[in-house]
Amino acid sequence: MPRSRPFAVAPFARALLAAAAALPFLGCVTHTHCTDLSGVPGLRGEPVEYQTTTSYALHGLFLFPLLGDGTLESTMGEFTKEASGRGGKRVDVAETSKITYWFILPPISFLVHPVITEIGGSVEVAAPAR
Repeated sequence: MPRSRPFAVAPFARALLAAAAALPFLGCVTHTHCTDLSGVPGLRGEPVEYQTTTSYALHGLFLFPLLGDGTLESTMGEFTKEASGRGGKRVDVAETSKITYWFILPPISFLVHPVITEIGGSVEVAAPAR
C-alpha cells in the first residue's frame, strides 16, 4: 500500500490557493519614485524624477474590468494624478507594459484573468526654491 503524504495538494488546488492569495492585492495601484539622479537635469534643464505606476486588476473576457481597472487609460490617469500631486509640471512616458495572465489557470482564466499594467517615465518637477 503506497504511503500518502500528509498535506499533499493537487497541482490544480495549489493554483487555486495561489489565486486566492492574490485576490486581496487586485484592484490596487502602486507608485515608485527615483529622485536621486546624481544632479543630472532633464532635457529641458529642469529637475526630474523617474516614476513608475503599476495597477493590478481582475478582468473578465479580456474586456471588462471586474476588480480594479488595468486598462492603459486608467493607469495613465493614476500616473498623471500622482505626478501632479508631487508637483510635476510635465511628464515624459518612457515605457508601458500590460500583461494579461490568461494562461495561469485554464479554462477558468480564459473567462476571468489578472491584469498588470505598468507605466514608467520622467516627471519634470518644480525647481526647489533657493
